[in-house]
Amino acid sequence: MTDVVNLVHDFFAVYNAHDLDALARYYAQNAVSVSPGGQGESRDEILSYHVQFWEAFPDVHNTTLQAIAQDDDVAVTALITGTHTGPFLLPGGTVVSPTGRRVHLRCCWIFTLEAGLIVTHLLYWDQLEAYAQLGFLPQQLNVT
Repeated sequence: MTDVVNLVHDFFAVYNAHDLDALARYYAQNAVSVSPGGQGESRDEILSYHVQFWEAFPDVHNTTLQAIAQDDDVAVTALITGTHTGPFLLPGGTVVSPTGRRVHLRCCWIFTLEAGLIVTHLLYWDQLEAYAQLGFLPQQLNVT
């Protein structure tokens, strides 16, 4: 169990360094992710999502608060912080121009690993809280 938690901690160190090539080595080729930004159905789609988020929040940092493991599943509660200085792609295709605002969002990442690789990755955060911190409401974005 400690090995899967250590792997996830290493994943976050690479995520925080914004090292796309190193991050790719953590995902199986056919990995699937679900997040507020949508669903990724391959390693390349998942990495594209990370790149879009890094472009919107170039200083984004994920701080692990708690990690719980059972077999090959790891759940992590974390704090995501970052400054919105790039275009932010929302579900449905709306792109929000940079606001310059800083966000602090509690989130939950859930990973399933096989043979030391991430095969599923679920990410949850309160989208209304994110929108409020960025200074807009969903109605302003035509987001339902």
